[in-house]
Amino acid sequence: MKKAVLSVLLVGLGATAVAGCGTQSISNSGGTSQSKPTIIVGSKSFTENILVGDMMYDLLKQGLPNAAIQNKQNLGGTMVPWNALQSGQLSMYTEYTGTGLIDILKQPVSHDANYTYNYVSQQYPQKFKIDWMKPLGFNDTYAIAVPKAFAEKYNLKTISDLAKVENQVTFGAEPEFFSRPDGYAGLTKAYGLKFVSTKEINVGLKYEAVKKGDVQAIDVFSTDGQLIKYNMVVLKDDKNFYPPYYAAPIVREDIIKAYPQIPDILNQLAGKITNKQMQQMNYDVDVKHESADTVAKKFLQQAGLLK
Repeated sequence: MKKAVLSVLLVGLGATAVAGCGTQSISNSGGTSQSKPTIIVGSKSFTENILVGDMMYDLLKQGLPNAAIQNKQNLGGTMVPWNALQSGQLSMYTEYTGTGLIDILKQPVSHDANYTYNYVSQQYPQKFKIDWMKPLGFNDTYAIAVPKAFAEKYNLKTISDLAKVENQVTFGAEPEFFSRPDGYAGLTKAYGLKFVSTKEINVGLKYEAVKKGDVQAIDVFSTDGQLIKYNMVVLKDDKNFYPPYYAAPIVREDIIKAYPQIPDILNQLAGKITNKQMQQMNYDVDVKHESADTVAKKFLQQAGLLK
């Protein structure tokens, strides 16, 4: 499961957070008054998703200065904002293509990024009246990382390259990784790897274990901010073992009908955020303890998207 699947409890969504139900009175050019729904942006309970949610909120505030817009951050794991989106308590949040395909649509894993995006973007409108915007650029999928010094010493660039040093590598991961079919067993079979040993490590201690030299390779998420802190290199998944998890906003069609400008506003972010940039932003918040709102605004300004 993707790291986004953290909780099934609805938190932070009060009775006021009802997209499509709450309205504001707006005067049009003819002088008459019309009611429009409040736009409610949501985000899951991890830094990256909160950051992108803040970007969406900032762009919408700029692009729709007369609209009522709320930002509901840190709501929980995937099913919390997803259920809220379906019920109208949210207008939008950022989802991942792999999560949409596997967890929501219950389809088999696909390793084809284009197929995955095309499938979810076709099925969501038909089944849920929810539209996918264009992908933001980064792919927050599972990955394998090694210390930069180790990678440079042995010229390691891909997961396949680990074969030449497998007798020197102790592989570390959280216990779940060793029991999942798409975890250690599937990875080593796909790449024909046989490491000298393995070590089960608490998920919060993996990077420290690398720093201490207890392990030489670990499983990570490709946009982890800790990759920068611990000077790690993500090895290219050259056999496409891991499924794609490209991030993109998903939006209720009724809110787009009320505000037809929304797709153009949100699609300003299309292809704008690389894995490296997302790593850096996660690092700025999680390690340097900058506020997500500040980091999000700084990125938008540097990208020329926010005045």
